[in-house]
Amino acid sequence: MLLTLLSVTQLLLITILPFASANLVVDTCKKTPYADFCVSALRSDRRSSTADTPTLGLIMVDKVNANAKSTLTKIQDLLRKSPDPRTKQALTSCEEGYKDTITDLVPTSKGAILGDYKFAVDDMRQAASDASECEAGFGGKSPLSHLNDYENKAASVAAAIATLLL
Repeated sequence: MLLTLLSVTQLLLITILPFASANLVVDTCKKTPYADFCVSALRSDRRSSTADTPTLGLIMVDKVNANAKSTLTKIQDLLRKSPDPRTKQALTSCEEGYKDTITDLVPTSKGAILGDYKFAVDDMRQAASDASECEAGFGGKSPLSHLNDYENKAASVAAAIATLLL
């Protein structure tokens, strides 16, 4: 009898838990500035199916980091190819911001998401700002627009999730 009750309880948990986490993703994302982006980004990571709110924040910080790394690679490629001094200047400025995101802001945010959420809020806001400044440095549409937009949204969402944890 006890074994049957345990089996039924385990079965219920296995079937209900993913729905509870799916609701957590939607409920959390509704409280961010880019709700649709947030849901899509979090659901693309299988960790979100069993995540709590701090883990959702970590997933978004991971998204910021991955995008920053691919953007930095693109910037370095464009720097090698671009003959225009103004473009090179803008790219160099972007390179500095993305390097800072990868080496300082993301590692600090990952640690902060696990306890001192204010640092994660501030650092992810800074990462979003750096992406916006990178875009503005071109004085119009940059060759990094889609990457800067993604970074701005991901970092803004990560900051919003960390704010929920305060």
